[in-house]
Amino acid sequence: MRSRKEMSTDGNVALFCDLVGTLVAMDETRQLPLNADSKVKIELLPRVKETLAPLRDHLIFVVTNQAGIKRGRLTVPQVESALHQLDEKLGGILTAWQVCPHDNDDGCECRKPRAGMITELAAVHGVDLKASTMVGDQASDAEAARSARIGRFVYARDFFGWQQS
Repeated sequence: MRSRKEMSTDGNVALFCDLVGTLVAMDETRQLPLNADSKVKIELLPRVKETLAPLRDHLIFVVTNQAGIKRGRLTVPQVESALHQLDEKLGGILTAWQVCPHDNDDGCECRKPRAGMITELAAVHGVDLKASTMVGDQASDAEAARSARIGRFVYARDFFGWQQS
């Protein structure tokens, strides 16, 4: 877990965001895209920066399943680099992130649709989950929000105002 600012007061309102397909573009396999040098290249999806910029003073977290680590497609340093790139492109507004490196068969508590990543971040930062929001692009994100008892879930297309095609 990476954390930029520690909050100790219970009751903080937060925005939890999925990564691939929500904040950044994905490749044809719905994963972080790799270039020819096997480096992850982050491309922000439309309206992400503009929508998140006014939330600069709020707690903003990224929670992401990255089974590509377990499967050998990605390394932890590649994913960390991608998250640092994302934070840089967003102007340093991310509070913290959590990465689940496991596969579906591992039975871990952190992999969405389970709530482990969300509840850990909430505990560390004193987040009021019922007053918070999660944004994602898949049913597993919505289920993770429900499992964590987050007050509101919004699909990325609605949160960022993308045209439905």
